[in-house]
Order: sequence, then structure tokens, then C-alpha cells
Amino acid sequence: MNANLHPPFRGWSRAEESHPHGSGGENTPRLGLVLSSGGSRGLAHAGVIQVLEENAIPIAAVAGCSMGAYVGALWAAGLDGKALEERAREIKDRATFKKLLDFIVPPSEGLIRGEKIRQHLERDLGKRTFAELERELIVVATDLDRLSPQVFSSGQVSHAVHASAAIPAICAPVQLNGRRYTDGGATEPLPVRLLKQHCHVDHVIAVNVMPAQSDFESGHDTTFGTTCEVPQNAASRLLRRLWRKVNLLAHGNVLDTFRRSLMAAQLRLIVKEEAAAEVVIHPRFTASNWHDFENFGHYLQAGREAAIAALPAIRELLLQPTPTPLARHETRLEHLAS
Repeated sequence: MNANLHPPFRGWSRAEESHPHGSGGENTPRLGLVLSSGGSRGLAHAGVIQVLEENAIPIAAVAGCSMGAYVGALWAAGLDGKALEERAREIKDRATFKKLLDFIVPPSEGLIRGEKIRQHLERDLGKRTFAELERELIVVATDLDRLSPQVFSSGQVSHAVHASAAIPAICAPVQLNGRRYTDGGATEPLPVRLLKQHCHVDHVIAVNVMPAQSDFESGHDTTFGTTCEVPQNAASRLLRRLWRKVNLLAHGNVLDTFRRSLMAAQLRLIVKEEAAAEVVIHPRFTASNWHDFENFGHYLQAGREAAIAALPAIRELLLQPTPTPLARHETRLEHLAS
């Protein structure tokens, strides 16, 4: 377990509204749900879904990117919030997670293929197509040849999710129909406007599990690790220096630089997409990394708390099918990670 997720670590969750647009007419509005990219942080999506189910919030369509596509696909296929939590609990430790990694030697295309992760998803999805899902779904990936977002809404769902979740430089690009795809988070980390373009929805609830720019500016986010104490033992210091030479993800090395550059672009894209949503749910974590799946309980709880804080705004959408300007506000929750 990641010690940084235990006290005195403090995190916070945000529920934010913006001005609504679109109308459900005299009927109940059709709500769309957007689930962002975010690696292990995306487990918070399951916590949000649990709260929506418990409060009978009707969701007509889902858009997912990367980990959001993974969770969204399972939900659209009929797994409820409880089943999503059960799937999260299967990755109980780092050793279990490593069994899902199919390493590439030498790592010329990426560090892993991602085929084992796709097969893990297919335990529930099988060969199911988008047309066979219980809820409308779009999955967003990035087309490496056209350098543009790609929206999948037909074909085999697991293949689309595999493409959407292929983290750049970590996972090898996914070949589909003669084209190469990578993580949708590279172009559309929170695809609010794409959901509105491709699905008939009146209002959009966006769940953003990515950090905010202010988290990095304040030094409160440890997505890229923290500065550790230098080992006193000479042998340990030597081993640490040698490991840093070969670990491409180490601070200052090539993949660390690439990930930071990508994150800088993503955070600015997300701000624009949040402005297009009627309600933004933002679980926050100041200690996290993309592969931190064993701390599922922390992420699920953060998602639940953020969704509960957003319920008044969501209910307002349902009670006012004819849009009227809503006051913009922010709800801030302080909690200790368990």
C-alpha cells in the first residue's frame, strides 16, 4: 500500500456547476455522463456511479476516455456500482496488478502490450459490440496517424477500450482497421463536447479525476513522485543511482519528461471541457500514481464523497428541464484517507 495515502495525507473533493444549456422539454432531461482519463484515479468513477444509482439519477449516455472508458464500458454493459467495486477489489496488491502486464522486450513500442488488460476486460464484455450494450456509450481514443481524437460507437467494445487506454510511451499503440491508436487522454481527456455531438443528451455531468493545475503549483500533488531521503548506506546509494540510470520513468528521465509535458497539455484541455458541462464532479487526490490500483478503497470513497456533494446540482437539472442560469459554486470536502 502507498503510505502517502494514509494520515496525515489530506485530500479534498469538489462539485462544481456551470451555466446549463439544452432542454429536455416537458419530459425529464436526458443526462449524459462523461468519465475522464486518469489511470488508477479512475477507480473513483465507480464510487460516483454508486451514488448516482443509489439516488436513482437516470443516465442516458456515457462517454469514456482511458480508465473512464474501461469503467464506463463495464457499466454500460450492465455491471452495477457494487459489481464495479468488486472488480476493483480484485487488484488487491502490486503483485496482482503486475500479472496483468505483458512486457515488451526490448521496449521499442512501449513497456507493455496491454493485451492481458483487454482480455481481463473481456471476462465481462466478451465480444460484445456497442449495439449490444444496455446503455449508449462512446469511447474516445487518439488516432496517431491523423493526430486527432477518434470516437468509437460501433464494433467490439473491448478493442475500442484497449485503444482508448493505451497510455502513451507505457503501452504500445493499438492497431485497429489499419490505423494506430493511443490513449484518448492525449487529445480528449474529458470528452464533454464529443458526448454532446454524438449522443442525444440535454445536460452533461462530467467526472474529472485528473489533478488541477493548482495542485502542482502548490506542491500538493505527488503524481510524479516525491523527493525521498538519500539513503545513508553507501551500497544503497549506489544501487539507487544505478536504478535511476535504467528507469526511464525516474525524475528527469525521458518518460518522466514526456508524461509531465502531456499532463500540462491535458490540464488545459480539461478546463475547456469542464466549462461545457452542466455539473462537474471532481474527486481530488494529492497522493497518487497511474498504477496505484491496490488503494482502490481510497479512490472509491473519494468518488462517492464528490458525487454526494454534487447531488443538489444534479437534482436541480432534473427539476428544471427548461434551463435557467444556475449560480456557480464550489463545494469543498476535507477528509482523511483510510
